[in-house]
Amino acid sequence: MRPAAACLHTPTQICGDDVRREHRGGGAEVSGETALQRVQLTRLIGGVRWAGVALGVVQAFTVTDPRPVYGTAGVLLAACAMAAYNVPAALARRLSPRWVERVALVALVGDFLVVTTWTYLTSNDPFSTSYAVYGLVAIEAAVLYTWRGTLGFALAFCGAYGVFHWIRFAAFGYPPLFASVLYRVGIILLTATFAGGLVAASERRRQRYQMLLQAVSDLGEGLVITESGRLIYGNAAYQRLTGYSADELTALTSLIELAPEEHRAALVEGLRQRLAGGDRETRYEGQLVRKDGAIVDVETAIRPLAAESQNRLIAVVRDITERKQWEEALRESERKEYAAARTDPLTGVANRRAWDEELTRALVHCGGDDELPLTVVLIELDNFRAYHEDWGHVRGDELLREITARWREPMSETHLLARFGSDEFALLMPGFEVDEAQSLVQRMRSESAALHGFSAGIARWDGVESADLLMARADAALHNSKRAGKGKLTVVAGSHQPAESWSYLIPRLLARHEVRTVYQPIRRLERFELIGYEALARPAGFSNKSSVKDLFDAAKRLGVARDLDWLCRRSAVHGAIRLSPSALLFINVSVHALLDPLHDVDQMLLLMRWAGRDPRSVILEISEGDQAPDLDRLRTVVGAHRAEGFRFALDDFGGGHSTLESLTHAKPDYIKIAPNLTAHLEADGPRIAVQALVTFARSTGAHLIAVGLETKAQIRLAMELGVELGQGHGMGSPRPAGQLTAVESVA
Repeated sequence: MRPAAACLHTPTQICGDDVRREHRGGGAEVSGETALQRVQLTRLIGGVRWAGVALGVVQAFTVTDPRPVYGTAGVLLAACAMAAYNVPAALARRLSPRWVERVALVALVGDFLVVTTWTYLTSNDPFSTSYAVYGLVAIEAAVLYTWRGTLGFALAFCGAYGVFHWIRFAAFGYPPLFASVLYRVGIILLTATFAGGLVAASERRRQRYQMLLQAVSDLGEGLVITESGRLIYGNAAYQRLTGYSADELTALTSLIELAPEEHRAALVEGLRQRLAGGDRETRYEGQLVRKDGAIVDVETAIRPLAAESQNRLIAVVRDITERKQWEEALRESERKEYAAARTDPLTGVANRRAWDEELTRALVHCGGDDELPLTVVLIELDNFRAYHEDWGHVRGDELLREITARWREPMSETHLLARFGSDEFALLMPGFEVDEAQSLVQRMRSESAALHGFSAGIARWDGVESADLLMARADAALHNSKRAGKGKLTVVAGSHQPAESWSYLIPRLLARHEVRTVYQPIRRLERFELIGYEALARPAGFSNKSSVKDLFDAAKRLGVARDLDWLCRRSAVHGAIRLSPSALLFINVSVHALLDPLHDVDQMLLLMRWAGRDPRSVILEISEGDQAPDLDRLRTVVGAHRAEGFRFALDDFGGGHSTLESLTHAKPDYIKIAPNLTAHLEADGPRIAVQALVTFARSTGAHLIAVGLETKAQIRLAMELGVELGQGHGMGSPRPAGQLTAVESVA
């Protein structure tokens, strides 16, 4: 028979049936209500029994009228019998659940027999008041065995009570008063029935909670209940999680023993602080050491069970090892992505993004209370473009990888080497002076001397200037080194004056669209008639033409020439909105930008629609010195633009890089004669070259434009040679669209 001890409605008892285990020897399944028997039921019923023993002693020495039938000795004997079996019953909580069940049954039978004995010993009591103690036995039977216990008690009680009244009548002559007997028996039976009903209702509630707890276990959630740190219940999922059996878990002094040793002190203190707030849930993540030594990441939600015991806790334990692994994998992936976003994929050194971040951080650090020095070095490989063209990009990439690897050998962990452009690098040295930077550059030069030479520029931060100005000065130093010859090193001391170096300022220029456009007239030489304008890009606030060339050269080195070209095109078209729509608009376009699939003819058409300009009024100027990497694609792209109405001009023809390929593939509508020819038309060589161009233009239908006409004499000579159009300061200076006169604005 299974005791119904779990019917007492407490969380501990609700959990009782969930803990089941197999004894290895016999294989019989034993109920896991050991915790309940040990902690509550045995203690409670045992306490009541000791109270019964005390009452029996009191009865033996104080009740004298009438004195018990067999005297004081009989009552004391019954009390001693109850005390005798109550001791092993109290110790039964240390036994296995199977023996707890047997002891509980024997103790119940003993209680019934002792109470019956007391009742018989006081059968000479005319009021027969001792029968009332049967009510306690009725409650005990119901608590232990629910309705089965109630029914068994009722049958035993009715039989014993019938014998009791027969003895009263036969021995003492007390005739039974049937109404009184019926009333008293009814009271006892109603007590037993009421107790059985309460326990049955509690059992049904227990079963509902048991199903919920089983669902928790089925979901793999471990559930434990502890008393002063000792486990009194752990479900099957928790046993699987820890690898320990129920008995092994209950044998632990504290579940803190399952935590890694180095975490135990902090865990105890943390739980003490978190649980000091009373009956509220506490969540934390930690680790658990399994029986096999494996470490498992767990999340634990703990809540005090203050209603049961001040030191009792219930906890749900979830295995989050897989989640932690995924989180770590995600963090590692994010770290790799972050590192990749800051690393040049070819050389493995930092890229421009990492440089900008680290330079800003270094300026903040060095500009603090310590006022540490900070030096930057810009490095550019000598004639790398020629090496790349001669040996190909594979050999060029190998050179970059090997030379950066050698450069990094003499560097310390505080140095940062970054790649700026195709052949340009930067070195950040926080905490180092210029002389130390010079020494390091010389060591780098020695390491890579057998591979390739380089030029360098060094600048020390003055503690005030921005990162842009510091890098501009370093770039100016590099520029001076390159002008002085190959393999040179130039140092620029601290200065508050900004250096005019656009190669470092290009990213900001692109981000802020700091480009303005001026327009220079193109006229017919014979009648000085305006036919159109060439759009000339100028960085905002700067008008030095040679610096504009440096700007585009730097953009090529940095790999952003395409973006700069498109920005200039947009600025040219936008500014031309204020010009006459019938005036031709000449726009400079590099061959590489023209071949860029991201800015194809459709993009140009969208730009024309946005500005309200007819593509037929737009002339795209291709520099004659630009080398087309793919002549077939150049022919295709030019044809696509011509189909939409765009026309083409060949710029700077005769400037020293002439090739017949440009003429045969671009088939220009306009040919612009380079200024170095128009400036010397009185000389035989330039004059013969221009005459040849005039002949070629007449045969192909192209129009010639003499560029750089400054004087009336140059204009007259160009007309005499048959040149039709002209451009230069002698024909009109470049101006913003808003400053052009009304006469100049009309073709």
